[in-house]
Amino acid sequence: MKKTILSFEEYAASKNVEGSESITESCQDCGKEECICETEEVEETEEVEVETEEVEVETEEVEETEEVEETEETEETKAVSELMVECYESAIAEAVTYEGDDYPDHTLESYLKENAALIATLAAGTLEQAYAEIKGEEDLTTETYESMLNSMKDAYGKKIEELKETYSAN
Repeated sequence: MKKTILSFEEYAASKNVEGSESITESCQDCGKEECICETEEVEETEEVEVETEEVEVETEEVEETEEVEETEETEETKAVSELMVECYESAIAEAVTYEGDDYPDHTLESYLKENAALIATLAAGTLEQAYAEIKGEEDLTTETYESMLNSMKDAYGKKIEELKETYSAN
């Protein structure tokens, strides 16, 4: 069965809605069926509303920036290692939820693989940005980038091997 999309007028006519035949009225000001003067007024109103929304958004952004600055001043700076410990405490809860959902391919192992890939991406981004701030963006060659990534990969792999040995010793 082929379905067609009806205009409001066609739908109203098919359902015998009262007054459906007088939906298209002529304008009292200009006398034309499709009024140009009302359309222009609506467009002007919409433009004013858009400008108002933009101003409200800018105001909200300024307020949020002020709140962030106040928060940064009052909080003591935590080391990245402390922040990562907090993140991994949250990751445990997320992993349990991920494993417990209705999708059979959502396993603890798949969650940890995704998490490891995310960590690798963030570490590579940290490498690029920190190197650019320290030595300048144009100085990072492909060879240097690959060398540093390989060094990180080796350190990660070495730590994983150490953890496997420690676990099997227990």
